[in-house]
Amino acid sequence: MMEKKIVSATLLAIFVVAMVSAALFFATTESDLAESNQLKKFSSYDELKDFLKTNRERVSYGYGGFGFGRIVTKAQTFATATGALESTSAAPSGSEDYSATNIQVAGVDEADIVKNDGKYIYAIAGNKLVIVDAYPAENAKVISETALKGYPTEIFVNNDKLVVFAQDYSYSTQPLEKTFEETKGVSTASPTIARPYSGTLTRIDVYDISSRESPVLARSIVVSGNYFDSRMIEDYVYAVVNQPVYYDELQPPPFPEIAENGAVKKIAAQDIYYFDVPDYSYNYVNIIAVNTQTDEEEYNSKTFLAGSTQNMYVSLGNIYVTYTGRNNFYATDSIIDQVVVPILPGAVGAKIGEIRKSALDVSEKMRQISEELNSYTSSLSQEERDEFEKKAQQRMIGFEEKLAKETEKTVVHKIAISDGAIDYKGQGLVPGHVLNQFSMDEHKGYFRIATTTGEVSRFEGGAKSQNHIYVLDESLKVVGSVEDLAPGEKIYSARFMGDRAYMVTFKKVDPLFVIDLSEPTNPKVLGKLKIPGYSDYLHPYDENHIIGLGKEAAEAETEGGREANFAWYQGIKIALFDVSDPENPREVSKYNIGDRGTDSYALQDHKAFLFSRQKNLLVIPIQLAEIDESRYSGGKLPPNAYGDFVWQGAYVLSLDTENGFKLKGRVTHLDTEEGEQKLLKSGYYFRSEYDVKRSLYMDDVLYTLSDRMIKMNKLEDLEEVNRVRLPNGENQKRFRGV
Repeated sequence: MMEKKIVSATLLAIFVVAMVSAALFFATTESDLAESNQLKKFSSYDELKDFLKTNRERVSYGYGGFGFGRIVTKAQTFATATGALESTSAAPSGSEDYSATNIQVAGVDEADIVKNDGKYIYAIAGNKLVIVDAYPAENAKVISETALKGYPTEIFVNNDKLVVFAQDYSYSTQPLEKTFEETKGVSTASPTIARPYSGTLTRIDVYDISSRESPVLARSIVVSGNYFDSRMIEDYVYAVVNQPVYYDELQPPPFPEIAENGAVKKIAAQDIYYFDVPDYSYNYVNIIAVNTQTDEEEYNSKTFLAGSTQNMYVSLGNIYVTYTGRNNFYATDSIIDQVVVPILPGAVGAKIGEIRKSALDVSEKMRQISEELNSYTSSLSQEERDEFEKKAQQRMIGFEEKLAKETEKTVVHKIAISDGAIDYKGQGLVPGHVLNQFSMDEHKGYFRIATTTGEVSRFEGGAKSQNHIYVLDESLKVVGSVEDLAPGEKIYSARFMGDRAYMVTFKKVDPLFVIDLSEPTNPKVLGKLKIPGYSDYLHPYDENHIIGLGKEAAEAETEGGREANFAWYQGIKIALFDVSDPENPREVSKYNIGDRGTDSYALQDHKAFLFSRQKNLLVIPIQLAEIDESRYSGGKLPPNAYGDFVWQGAYVLSLDTENGFKLKGRVTHLDTEEGEQKLLKSGYYFRSEYDVKRSLYMDDVLYTLSDRMIKMNKLEDLEEVNRVRLPNGENQKRFRGV
């Protein structure tokens, strides 16, 4: 028993020292951090190499710095958050009413695996671009198949131009100059950059589709690195490409390279921007702007040495780039001063203070502080040790939550964009990490961001996560905040709509928060609703209603003999919330689908979510799992029981505020011999080329798309109108989760 208590006290000392030692080596104030995040340029290649070498050594001490990494864009007001946009004019010889990609910000298009213009459907099928003359549906047919280079991932369509983003790989030492020649010729060899650090390439290929039957490659831009994401504003596409860069004694770091039509541009060190902070790993973050309509206009680009891009959120005028990292600056003094020293004898505390102020290196400081603490705790009696540990635990209550807000930070970088120009504006800093692009927004010159600090504990008594919303002005200074919401939970979804924010957190139940942002310097919670389950995605229905898509949940009582503090997720849940009285939000309708194990592409990708208020239409791809209750005795199902996969396709629902959700029917692509055989062999995990991944409409016909098929059904009764087979390809299996 005595040995156990000594070990426990020693562990406490090690914990404190570990937190301290990680921070002692660096600056200890937030102003120091802000100063180090000023944008700089390298003066030479040698300075770039020295920077990488120095910071590789610095992070070896456990420092997680802040840098330039996550791309985000401006948020929408409610008027611009239109979701599946409906056309206001007919496409030539096409439908009068058709859906577009579900986007976040009106006027800022997002690339996807399929596009349509009311007449034609453009889709990636394997390594081919397939164009389908889709209207009218009765006569739909494939009119062209164009072989693409690399592994195509997403496309844009803009008038008579189509942009393809594709990944490619360098397997040889072929010069990049040959890229465009090979693209237009018959060679299938992959273009390469002759360096081991540049194994992945991003292709931005622009096709002239004025003849849909015969697309022609108009220009090809190849960038060293991995394609992350892109946006299109009017004629310009803005793409983000990450290229890993390391320091190696035997191999000098590469330069980023961009090639267009055989002309290679190597980005010089003097043209690379950076922030003077260490990081665990670095990337060249390349932002490229391309005019899709004027082939002769030269692309524009900016390169930053930064952390890897994680999210992207783009508006009509700005790109906001965020990077979340950890720093222990605040932990240095706080843990010692607020937790340890107050419960130590004065002489011991003074000795630790002397060690902290000494000129010793980090490892020696850690050793000496650990020695002092272990020496003190070992001198205590059993009763004294128990009391010491009890006091330390009491002082840590609530302190971990405070500490989390100071040790986990998100840096926000603002970049102005206009007609292809890229101009860095400045940076800001907020506590916590960001969930996704919908956790950020710009409105009336203010940037709003929702974050979570800390981690969620599965058991009562664990450290508590907390959730926050911060408002930043045009210079990215925090001017308002709502902090410490839903302790112990984390953000599952957020949506900003004009002067309000809606946020869902979850651990056992789903609190939907309604937050007033009409006064940016004084945001406040108006109301909240607690219901079972959670929403992964929030979508505006109108000014007073929001659609939530997520999972139902069943509360867990115990786990491993301990009181549990979480819930087991169940099947898909779709909810309609009435927020007309913001102080008392209500769930006015919900629709549950399947049992635990049921899933949807729309939970991870909002572009799989099709909604039209005018048509009272909601379409969601569903992978349905159902539980065979005969397997369980006593008639009671455990909340963590998984269902077996039984079906995949699109659920088609009607939705209005009076009647709520009503199932109109289902559409599947598994009604082929090949599809049925795959269904029988599926088991718990199922991915098929016949998975319905997207849906769209033209007039009164619903089009559902899988990798192998486009099926057309009447919206009125879902009677099948036609189906078009798509060519098969290996790329889908490698890049699209099949």
